Amino acid sequence: MMRIGEFALASGLTVKALHHYDAIDLLKPARVTANGYRTYSPRQLREAATIRALRNIGLALDTVAEALSNPHYINSFIERHRAHVADERARQDADAAQGSALIDSLELDYTVRRRSMPAQHWVGLQHEIRNLELAQVESPLATLRMALTEAGHTISGPWWTTLRQTAEAEVVEVLFCWPTTQIPAEPVGISGTIVESGTLPARDELFVPLETSDDDSDLGDLGAEAAQIAMIEQAKDDGLELVHGSIRQVGVLADDGTPEAIELVIAIQ
Repeated sequence: MMRIGEFALASGLTVKALHHYDAIDLLKPARVTANGYRTYSPRQLREAATIRALRNIGLALDTVAEALSNPHYINSFIERHRAHVADERARQDADAAQGSALIDSLELDYTVRRRSMPAQHWVGLQHEIRNLELAQVESPLATLRMALTEAGHTISGPWWTTLRQTAEAEVVEVLFCWPTTQIPAEPVGISGTIVESGTLPARDELFVPLETSDDDSDLGDLGAEAAQIAMIEQAKDDGLELVHGSIRQVGVLADDGTPEAIELVIAIQ
């Protein structure tokens, strides 16, 4: 038998760790003497080495215990953990790239412009997104445009999108919209979706042209956050009051109807 200090040296585990593993029933001593000394069998060194290896890999203690209970599947536990680590590393890399891109965009000089716009009817297709991650949807703008055309409605300008906060903090609604010559008298039905309509009032607005993508439904950064900051700063400098919740991304289309640019727009009072 080996006393705890001797077992710790042989196994590469600390005495403190062995006390903890005993307390949580992960690695019990083979025997506890009458005066309270913990002793271990040399045969427990293999189990101790397995625990140390799995902990060094990064497995949580409850997962280590589960792996020890299923020794024939230990490699499966390791591979599952490696996949999780790879996913987490990819997420961290993406976050770092996004953060770097945002810092770079904050250094750009955005030209904030102002214009007056007439009232505008619209029809919008609604989707919910969680944590600002847009789930894959089937060409929402194209789907909506086709439904409007089939119902006999006339598109009167470029598409636009906007985000709306919901009662649930992590969930926002994204509205994909086309302007129309009139509000539909009958609801526009698209299976599995929520379609709504309304009228943007006549307004003055600030806008900044943004870089576009090939996907006309893209709600990626595209410099939007930095441009929004530039517009808010410009409004403050000019003594203007912004209309809360009026930020939109508006498509700029070429003569052939292909996406040419995106404008970030916010209404002012």
